[in-house]
Amino acid sequence: MANWNEDVITYRRELHQIPELAFQEYETSQFLVDTLRHLGLNPTRIADTGVMVDIEGSKPGACIAIRADMDGLPLEEDTDLTFSSHHSGVMHACGHDGHMAIALALASRFKEQRNFPGKIRVFFQPAEERPPGGAPKMIAQGCLEGVDEVLGLHLWAGDPVGKLGIRSGPLMANADQFSIHIRGKGGHGSEPADTKDAVLIASLIVTNLQTIVSRRLNAFDTAVVSCGTIHAGATFNIIAETAEITGTVRTLSKSVQERIKDEIQHIASTTAQLYQAEATLSYEYGYPAVVNHEAAVNRIEKAVRPVVEVFHPDPAMGGEDFAYYLREKPGAFFFLGCRPEPESYPHHSPHFQMNEKALPLGVESLYLSAMSFLEGR
Repeated sequence: MANWNEDVITYRRELHQIPELAFQEYETSQFLVDTLRHLGLNPTRIADTGVMVDIEGSKPGACIAIRADMDGLPLEEDTDLTFSSHHSGVMHACGHDGHMAIALALASRFKEQRNFPGKIRVFFQPAEERPPGGAPKMIAQGCLEGVDEVLGLHLWAGDPVGKLGIRSGPLMANADQFSIHIRGKGGHGSEPADTKDAVLIASLIVTNLQTIVSRRLNAFDTAVVSCGTIHAGATFNIIAETAEITGTVRTLSKSVQERIKDEIQHIASTTAQLYQAEATLSYEYGYPAVVNHEAAVNRIEKAVRPVVEVFHPDPAMGGEDFAYYLREKPGAFFFLGCRPEPESYPHHSPHFQMNEKALPLGVESLYLSAMSFLEGR
């Protein structure tokens, strides 16, 4: 009989050494296929590098799906782990190695037991980190066909081991990006009166954008507007003719999302017009908000309380393409604490690590959640 508590850590350490970028997860995909076949299962490939496997129970019933994401990040790992990345410039710095390990151990557990009604589908999704994400392609190729509910978890380094965060409604945000192109009139740095300074205009636009959340939205609406880059100019004594601002917008509702888009357009164009310049907005919708279904959340809370402490977190303003699955099927997504001791680094840091004691809790939490659905509890 398998020892899932040990296996899940072994899987995680092996996967941690072979991180790959979005839709390039070939070695990862082969590892998953080989491991699942070794467990006596019959996996199939989906969405290029994705993997999917079904585990039939001992009697007819519903089907529940468990999703794990696969891709790493373009970071050079800077940890002291003995099992650090073998791939230069790529790292599992968001916990996806742990998500896959948990899903593998969960598949092993269901394969050995088989004493459940219905069917478990475990699927491994590429390209969560790079919009438009791998979820739409997985859905288009049938990962949710015949599925009655879908579950996912995210290891969360900000929370201690033993804590599980879940809530009904929005859990993670709409994650959009924008760029603003400013065209003014360049000239010599000693003669600014003859120019329309794109650097000055860009600076004022960035400042004015910060008034959207503080002065244009209802105080109870949650949103983030952040400018990440400004590109302008060529040298110290030339006033730039053009500039570009890029940034991100995070919201929890469609109405606030559209309101902010309109406000960005208004602020950019009117600020530029004030200085007789032009500003053009390009706005790209990203992952939609992750919105959990109340019935699934209530059932999961009850099911997992014997093994973890459940709490209701504020929505996270990060984005997740698990949102697409919850638009198609009932289900829920939750956070599982994995904060290492004594020091914790944020997700997407080259120093990121996790507390591996969280991994068996991930297996147990998903097992109890899935069983509660299949057994109608």
